[in-house]
Amino acid sequence: MTTLSQIARNKKEQARAAFIDAAWADEPFDRLAELARDASMEPGEADKIIARIGEARGDMKAAGDVVRLRRVATKTKAHADATRSQAEAAIEKLEAEVQAVALEADTAQRELNTAESAGQRVLAVYDEGLLPGSRLPKSVLALIERREQESKANQAHAAMIAATNQRNRVRDDVERIERKLRRLPVSRDHKEQEALVKEELERAKAGLTAAEARLSDAERAHAAARKGL
Repeated sequence: MTTLSQIARNKKEQARAAFIDAAWADEPFDRLAELARDASMEPGEADKIIARIGEARGDMKAAGDVVRLRRVATKTKAHADATRSQAEAAIEKLEAEVQAVALEADTAQRELNTAESAGQRVLAVYDEGLLPGSRLPKSVLALIERREQESKANQAHAAMIAATNQRNRVRDDVERIERKLRRLPVSRDHKEQEALVKEELERAKAGLTAAEARLSDAERAHAAARKGL
């Protein structure tokens, strides 16, 4: 036999279910308030249910993209994995090529060092007069020619440095005489002293012109000697 309390509880549950359906259906707040009273719900409890339904409505919208987003994520991850594998394979290939080239370069350098050392030893025997020039290998002849070119280049460099120093000294003399002329004290023989200093300055300037010409010649000679190296 159904009791009154069971009937009341059933009506309350039905009213609560009706309230929830109305909230999902976005019915007016007056109707929701009426259904909340029928379900014996406090206003705060009803507000919480309405808020939770609003959150669930947003979650349902977002959840609707799960299948599509799962496909996108799977596709992009597969692409990323494939790209990473290709990159790693390319890197391994490049590293192997670099290692092989470096090994070839080291081998070639060792062979060159060995050949150059042998050439220097043959050159030493030639310098000692123990090897006729007619028997010199072409490679050693090239070493002798390079040594002569280096000697010429060194001499040209030394001549250029000497010409530079000479030019600087003469230029300093010109500047010194110019200062002397500007600071010449006023005296009874001022004009005579000024004329003497001007003559000295002219000679110094002529010397500077000649020194600059010698330096230009030395620089050209050094550049020409360097071209043969």
